[in-house]
Amino acid sequence: MFFPPYLARKRRGETEYGLKAVPAGGFVSIVGMSRAEQVPAADQDRAFWRFPAWQRTVVLVAGSITHFLLAIVAIFLAAVTLGLPTDRAVVESVQPCVVPAAAADGSVYAGDARAYASLYAPDAVLTIQGGDVLTGRQAIEDYETGLLREFPGARLGFRTIWQQESLVVVHYAVSGQTTGGGKMGHEGLLFYRFLQSGLIFEERRYLDSLTPMAQLGALGAVPARPVPAVPARPKVVTVEGELDERGRQNAAMAKASLAALDPSGHEAFLPAVADDVVVDELIEPRPFVGKDGVTAWLDRWTRAVSGAKSELALILIAGDAVVLETVLSGTLNGPLGPVSASGKAFTVHRAAIVETKNGKIARITAFMNGKELAQAVGQWPPAAK
Repeated sequence: MFFPPYLARKRRGETEYGLKAVPAGGFVSIVGMSRAEQVPAADQDRAFWRFPAWQRTVVLVAGSITHFLLAIVAIFLAAVTLGLPTDRAVVESVQPCVVPAAAADGSVYAGDARAYASLYAPDAVLTIQGGDVLTGRQAIEDYETGLLREFPGARLGFRTIWQQESLVVVHYAVSGQTTGGGKMGHEGLLFYRFLQSGLIFEERRYLDSLTPMAQLGALGAVPARPVPAVPARPKVVTVEGELDERGRQNAAMAKASLAALDPSGHEAFLPAVADDVVVDELIEPRPFVGKDGVTAWLDRWTRAVSGAKSELALILIAGDAVVLETVLSGTLNGPLGPVSASGKAFTVHRAAIVETKNGKIARITAFMNGKELAQAVGQWPPAAK
């Protein structure tokens, strides 16, 4: 192999094998390659040209075939060690996020909001369900600047990140305080779509705007959720491969939880829940725990909403977790969270995380903006307290 000088050489039988120093190719010397070649008398019957055409063809193409095989091995090694180009955004690491405090005069460091907005494509669209629709990087920067000013020193952390190709879903918690010292915080769910460049081109944000209002006393004497703990480090789940039987069963249970918002779906849903199940409807002040809690949750929905119907917009099946995006419609006949009965029809956006364990539903975390519900039934803005 290669060209001189020799690094090593060895004769085995009548064949000499050698390894040379210059990796610029290789060669094989075969006696009698053509009829014009002078062949010693002892080798006349072994001259290359005397062999059948098919045998000579095998010898001649062996080198080229070897080149192709070596190229395939080289490409494989490069793919394993260096990776291949992909149009999928990949979460490689997540850093703790602390929103910087505002300056003493109430201004915000412009670079903080600008750095956040730089994660988005110039024409990105951010939809806050029940709130604003922000179009373009500048609009996102202006919105974040307002948040930084209103809640200086807020802390944001991710609980779980699910990724499937260009889709990334994030369950987050945030806590902070107003400039007047009032403490607030909430949990939310973010649905991102990424470009091949790694920039976000679409975000849908689920949160309850009434939760911090209740915590700050803006809704009067209503019970409020506690300020959530901000996680230090998230769990990251990458979804790949074909859907297996367990995934199909988990998806079926998650869909049953949506149908359970109407009494006609109770019978199919109740056998699927674990004895220690937790249902955390984030517009409510506290979770519903155990089978008795689930019964109370279903009763609350039955009394509050008639004709509840969930239209599934997205489903992400990730092992023991199923993430859903839906559009919920019905008629509000009773109180739901801090929103009062109205007898009016509504349509709102609702997302949920359904977690399973040992073939049963272990936890449901549901995200719906009470502000969007209040808007839909004519109760926004709330009366001054």
